Amino acid sequence: THYDTYIYMPTIIKTNYRNILKNSIDKAIETFNIKGFVISNVGNIELLKEYFSEFDIISNYTFNVFNNNTINELTNLGINTITISPELNYDELTNLIKNINIDTELIVYGNLPVMTTKYCFLGKTNKCYPECTSKCKNRSNFYLKDRLGFKFKVLPDSQSTVSTIYNSKTTSICASNFNVSSARIDILDENIDEINKIILAVKSGNRLEGENYTNGNLNRLV
Repeated sequence: THYDTYIYMPTIIKTNYRNILKNSIDKAIETFNIKGFVISNVGNIELLKEYFSEFDIISNYTFNVFNNNTINELTNLGINTITISPELNYDELTNLIKNINIDTELIVYGNLPVMTTKYCFLGKTNKCYPECTSKCKNRSNFYLKDRLGFKFKVLPDSQSTVSTIYNSKTTSICASNFNVSSARIDILDENIDEINKIILAVKSGNRLEGENYTNGNLNRLV
């Protein structure tokens, strides 16, 4: 079976990591049948400009696409697909989709990042920075707890000393409510059975219900 495979670009790329990343990208293209890239910031456009003519380019939700002016600028830069901002409410999302003449992608499931920071929380608290020995590698049980007791998962990247903090609740919305080109599912640490359940719900036009799920900003004002 053939699957379209994309390289997902980091939100933050430190200067001393650019050459390592570039070499990894070239090796991946040589080894695998890569269809395109999901770019996460404007700097990715400059870094990957040599690939734009040969590969599909998807702008990630981190571009915060709110209006057609942003879409037109991204289109002129060579973007093929727009991932719509998850911060839009229902009316804003519906109105934006009506006027888009480019492929659109909507995140309908996932623990969305609330912050990406050039800081290692674990390195400071465990006193293992700057002599990092990757104590956090292959572990995923780190979190920040707020005053209400909600746990926000922390995913450290010891190689580039970047930490991503994820929402305490999982976004789950009905893809069938919106006329988009593709529904995107973001998987973090779900097992195979959970992934199959998510896919079935999305394909059926439903959302996952329960206290651990949220419909994001659909009912809120930006």
